[in-house]
Amino acid sequence: MKRITFASMIMALSFSLPEVGHSEETPAGQELFQKHGCTNCHGADGVHPTSRYVPILRGKPAGYIFENASAIFSGQHKSEKTHFMHDQFCIGDAKEEGCYPAPNQADLRLIADWLGGDKALSEKHKTEQGLYVTSVDAYKRLQDLGDQALLIDVRTRAEVAFLGMPTMAAANIPYMTPDFETWDEAKQNFKMVPNSEFTIRVQGLLSKRGLTKDTPIFLICRSGSRSAKAANLLGLAGFKQVYTVTDGFEGGQIKEGPRKGERVVNGWKNAGLPWTYQLDKDVMYFDL
Repeated sequence: MKRITFASMIMALSFSLPEVGHSEETPAGQELFQKHGCTNCHGADGVHPTSRYVPILRGKPAGYIFENASAIFSGQHKSEKTHFMHDQFCIGDAKEEGCYPAPNQADLRLIADWLGGDKALSEKHKTEQGLYVTSVDAYKRLQDLGDQALLIDVRTRAEVAFLGMPTMAAANIPYMTPDFETWDEAKQNFKMVPNSEFTIRVQGLLSKRGLTKDTPIFLICRSGSRSAKAANLLGLAGFKQVYTVTDGFEGGQIKEGPRKGERVVNGWKNAGLPWTYQLDKDVMYFDL
C-alpha cells in the first residue's frame, strides 16, 4: 500500500474518544486504539474496516504503521487526503476549536506494536499484551529509549556463561532454573523449574534505576519461548509494557538441509548485534 493511502485512512483516529477503562485482559495498544477512535473506521480489531476504502492495519509491520502515523501527526506529511485529519487534530496550521489532541509518540508506539503483532507466531511465542519485537527492532528501540527502558536476559546462568549475552542487557534474571536433583524423562535432561524470585528481581532492578512498572521492558531468551512466558508473568504482576524478543539470542533452527537443527536462522547473535563472552558481574544473577 502506498504511504498516501495509509495517511488518508489513519484519520479514523479523529472521530471519537470514548472512555475506555483499563482492563487486565486488554493490551494497552488495543485500549488506545479504541480510546482514540480508530475503531470507527478500522473496526474493533483493526482487521475488519467499516469501508472497503479503509485499509486493514492489523498485521502490517509495526514500524511501518508508527513511521507513517508519526509523519502525519508531526505535520511532515501533508496532502489533500490528510487535510481533514490535520483539522481534527490541530496539526500544522489547523487551529480550529474543538479538535482532538493528537496521540503522543508513546501512545502511537503502543498502538503500532499491537497492530503489528506477528500473527504467524506460534502459540508458545505469543503473549497476553501482544508486544513483539525482533532482535533488530529491540536493539533500535533500546538505543532510542536509552536509560528509560530495560533489556533483561531471562536465560539460565549456564547459557549466559557459555554462550554470551547482549552487551546492552541490564541484567540476567533467569525465568527458569535447572533442578539438578530432578531428572526430566521426556526431555532427557535435568528438570527446569520456574524461578520463584523472578518478578521480585525485576521489580528490584526497576526500583534501583528509579523506573516504574510503566517502563518498557524487553525480554530475551534463546529463541522467544521462555521470554513469552516471562512476559505473561510480568503482565500478571502489573508491568504495563513487556516486550518479547521473538527470535531470541540464538535464533531459530533450520528445518532441513545439511545444517538442519542449527540455530543460524535469526536471533541477536546472527543479526550481528553487539554481544560478549566478557560478563559484567554487576548484571549477573546471584542467589540471595
